[in-house]
Amino acid sequence: MYYGGIFLRLYVNFSLDTVELPIDYNHMLQAAILNLINSDEYRKFIHDEGFAFEKRKFKLYTFSRLLGNFEINKEKNSIMFFNKVKLIISSMDDNFCNYLMQTLLKFGEIRLGRNILQIDTVIAKNFEPADELKVVTRSPVTVYSTYLDNFGRKKTLFYHPDDKKFQELLEKNLIKKYQTIHSKLPEGRISVIHAGKKPKKVQVIYKGFKITGWMTAFDLYGDPMLLKIAYETGLGAKNSLGFGLIETIKK
Repeated sequence: MYYGGIFLRLYVNFSLDTVELPIDYNHMLQAAILNLINSDEYRKFIHDEGFAFEKRKFKLYTFSRLLGNFEINKEKNSIMFFNKVKLIISSMDDNFCNYLMQTLLKFGEIRLGRNILQIDTVIAKNFEPADELKVVTRSPVTVYSTYLDNFGRKKTLFYHPDDKKFQELLEKNLIKKYQTIHSKLPEGRISVIHAGKKPKKVQVIYKGFKITGWMTAFDLYGDPMLLKIAYETGLGAKNSLGFGLIETIKK
């Protein structure tokens, strides 16, 4: 159902004068993307359920931050974008991107809060199989563990990209996604090496919860199918909230 390989990554280019958004706009982008799905049944499935593996559920899609020229207003806690803006949306599920493509081409705009963004172009691409990728993040990668403190309260520990646990959890996450898609363990392996010299820490407030992620670079080696999953569904956790989208760079 969800690994055929038609439209698995969309590059949506917008033209605008200016658009002002709250600094933490991930929830608005997520809502806008889901509203593009012109099937009530499929939209409900992606929003409420997703693809299950044991006790975990994966949505198998991710998206970038808005990419373009911007200014941040700290007093208003807002961000202003100018001229041209790009949004990248990626999924392992053919249906997801096909639904989005149909709606984007039909209406030529999307709504972000009170803003209407006019679409210039939509470009669809597929992943070219490879056993090695050099990538940069287009939305922050977040990796974390949860634990109970001495008072029985649930706490979250976010890891730095140079932490050994960061790499370990990234790779385990990709294997679980593979199992979700193929109902078996992968035959090959994957290695995700942090390659960023100056990772940038990013904190996003999503519906009242603070999520720490990193804008940086990685080198990926191994099974082409596992690299495909990383490329199309994102690295790390919280992918469907706008975390972990990666883009290849020239070697």
